[in-house]
Amino acid sequence: MKGIKTSSVKVRFFSWEYLPLIILLLTTLYLLVFQGITTIWSLGVSTTNKTIGGNSKFIGLGNYIRLLGNGSYRGAMWFTAIYAFLTVAIKLVLGFVMAIALNKPIRGRAVIRALMFLPWALPTLTSVLSWRWMLGDVGGIINHLLMISNIIDSPIGWLGDPNLARWSVMMVNVWRGTPFFGISILAALQAIPNELYEVGDIEGANSFQKFRFITLPQTMGVVLLVTLISTIWTLGDFSVIWLMTRGGPANSTHVFSTLSYITAFQNLQLARGVAISMSILPFSIILLVVIMKQIFKK
Repeated sequence: MKGIKTSSVKVRFFSWEYLPLIILLLTTLYLLVFQGITTIWSLGVSTTNKTIGGNSKFIGLGNYIRLLGNGSYRGAMWFTAIYAFLTVAIKLVLGFVMAIALNKPIRGRAVIRALMFLPWALPTLTSVLSWRWMLGDVGGIINHLLMISNIIDSPIGWLGDPNLARWSVMMVNVWRGTPFFGISILAALQAIPNELYEVGDIEGANSFQKFRFITLPQTMGVVLLVTLISTIWTLGDFSVIWLMTRGGPANSTHVFSTLSYITAFQNLQLARGVAISMSILPFSIILLVVIMKQIFKK
C-alpha cells in the first residue's frame, strides 16, 4: 500500500567481537581431541609390556613399580626436579632484571632489546651445538680464553665431569630461556599506569618499596603464567640435554625425556619408555592447578 515503508531484517552471522571466543574454542577442541588421544594412548601403552617389534600384554602398574626400583630412573627423577627448579628460578630473576633495565629510557634501547632476545629467537640446534663446541675440552673457546688469561693451566672437562656437566646444561637452558621471561615481564611493566608510581613518589616511597608494592603486584599474574609455562617446558626439555651430553657422563644429566627416549628407542622397551615420560604427568597437573588458582585470584 502507498505510504507504508517496508523494512528488511539483517541477520549477522559473524561479529568480530566473537573472534577471541572462537579461537579459544578451536584451541580447546584441538587440545581435547589430539592431545587427549595421545595421552590416553600413552597411558594405555604404559600398562603393557610392549616392545618395539614385539607383542604386548597388559601388566597394569608393573612398569611404574619396576621404575621405582631402577637407579637410572631415580637419578633422572632427582635431576629433573633440580634442573627445573633451579633453571626456572634463575630465569625468573634474570628476566625481571632484564625487563626492568629495558623499560628504562636508555639510548639504543631497540638494538639492546634485539640482542638480549636473540638467544630465545635462535634455532635450538644452532645455539646448543655452539655452546657444546665452546665448552669442549679440546678446541673449546672458553678453555682457550681461560688458559691465555692464566686462570687455568689445563683444559677443564666441562661436559666430561658429572657435576660440571649438570651445571653446564642448566646454564645453557637459562641462557636460552631468560629472554622469554624478560619479554613477558617487560610487556607487563609497560602496562602499569604511571599514576601509581607518581602516587608512590608523593607518599615518599623509595625504589624498593615501589617495586614491592606496585611493580610486583601489578606483574604477578604474568609472572605466574610464564613461570608455569617455563616449568612445563623445562620438565619436558629434551633438546638441550640431548645435544649437549646425551644424558652423560655416566647418566648424570639424564632427565625424564632423555631417559624415556633411550629406553624406548635404543633399548626397544617402548612401554617402559612411555611410562617414564608419563610419570611426570601428575606433577605437571598439580603444578598447573596450583598456579592457575593463584592466577585467577590475582
